[in-house]
Amino acid sequence: MVAAEKILTTFEEEAAVCSECKDGGTVSYWNEFAYFEDRRACPRCERGRNVHSKIADIVKRAQLEDRLSRR
Repeated sequence: MVAAEKILTTFEEEAAVCSECKDGGTVSYWNEFAYFEDRRACPRCERGRNVHSKIADIVKRAQLEDRLSRR
């Protein structure tokens, strides 16, 4: 009985991992024209959405600093 419970919890843990990014938050696409790896936030999982919001926050602050420095 203990072995069956252990197998079920292992299967549930594996099922919780995002199939696209493997819970890393980013996915990589090979760009054959520019010959580089294009990394983007994963659109399927919560961790990918967190990465996307963090990047958006950094870009927003950088744009604000740029606008303030031009005055």
